[in-house]
This record gives sequence, C-alpha cells and structure tokens, in this order.
Amino acid sequence: MGAVAWFRPEVVASGHQLLERTLSGKETLPSLGLLFALRFALTMLSYGCGAPGGIFAPLLILGSRIGLAVGELSARAFPRAAGAPVAFAVVRMGAYFTGIVRAPLTGVVLMIEMTGNYSLMLPLLIACLTAYGVADLLGDRPIYKALLERDLLRGQDNPELNDTLLLELTVHPGASFAGKRVQDLGLPEGCLLITLHRGLQEDVPTGRTRLAAGDRLTAVISPQAAAAASHLREGCGAG
Repeated sequence: MGAVAWFRPEVVASGHQLLERTLSGKETLPSLGLLFALRFALTMLSYGCGAPGGIFAPLLILGSRIGLAVGELSARAFPRAAGAPVAFAVVRMGAYFTGIVRAPLTGVVLMIEMTGNYSLMLPLLIACLTAYGVADLLGDRPIYKALLERDLLRGQDNPELNDTLLLELTVHPGASFAGKRVQDLGLPEGCLLITLHRGLQEDVPTGRTRLAAGDRLTAVISPQAAAAASHLREGCGAG
C-alpha cells in the first residue's frame, strides 16, 4: 500500500479529489477501470487486516466510478436515449452504498444532499431499492453488522457476553452444518435457532429441519452459551 501511495497517491487516503474528478465526467474508460480495481483492492486489504479507518468515502468512490463507466458506455451505445454519464455516477453511488450498508432511504437522501439534484429522485429510488433486494436475495449481510460480529468474535474462542447476542450466519457450501439436521448440530443450552431463510422463504426451524448450503440462520445466544457463537461460525464455514 505504501508503494501504491508513492506512485498513485490519488487512490489512497479519503479520496475526495478522486471523487470530484469522477463527478466532473472527465475520466477515460481505461482510467476508470484501473483506478476502480486499485481502490477496491486497497479497501479490501485495509478492512481485511482490521486497521481502523472509514469505509463511507471508499464506497462512494467505487460506486461513482462504476456508474460513470456504465454512463459512458450507454452514451456511446444509445446516444439519444442515455442521459448524462455523471447522472449514472450519482445513481450508482446510491445503489452501491445501499447494497453494502443496506439503507436505501439513507442512500437516496445522501445523494440528493450531495448533489442538490432532485430530478434524480426517481432513478435513485429505483436503483437503491433494486440494490437492496438483490443483496438481500443473495444472502449478503450489511457491512456494519458483519464488522460488529467480527469485532465480537475476533481473537476469542469463547467470547464473553454481557447480554443476549443475536447472530446471523449463512451456511457456506462444504460447511459441516450443510446436510445436517438442527438436532444434530450439537448446540448447547441457551442457543436457539429462531429463523431460517431459504431463498425467499422464511421459516422457524425445528429439530428435524435439515440445513442446506445457502441457508441464512438467525440464532439467539445467551451469555451462558457464549461458546455457541464460535461453534456456529465454524459449522457454517464462516471462519
């Protein structure tokens, strides 16, 4: 990251200059792709290593660059039908933010506040709600919820809980829980599976419910059963 900062300083730090340059619409398609790849990789490395830092600005930058690229391509393919490429960048910022943070109305309000362009209200609503639905259908967790769970469980085989913990996990392909019944999971007393999402269906699992890859589980863990958090994560293949 230090080497990247030395040669391409615009892709590190807060990125406000990069965002302003993107919204000016003066970027070329090769530049959009290259800087998006660099910024995406650096963001994943930063959060993956657990270093403290913000994620709000990187989300906006990544979303704006995707939107501007789509806008440029649309303008070339459909010059009469496509709108201004910069409008695509603003709408994509809101959708990207919504898909990761899972807050569609916040995404819409933020983009309107940042641009002062109320004419983008309808496309922002459509894009943000669509991003919310797709992320939810794929079983992805909101970024801040995932970070909270990581902080609670990092470096602790048996985390200490002062209150009841509500934990959401996805059964990954190849996980030890896949194909097993709930009664065979070895969950301790004080740990209950309260909901199971499978595709668009939601159900309350019983002891005979057989889990499958892709299932999203919601568990309630009491302080006395704190060890169940690690057991669930390992069984679901969540690390």
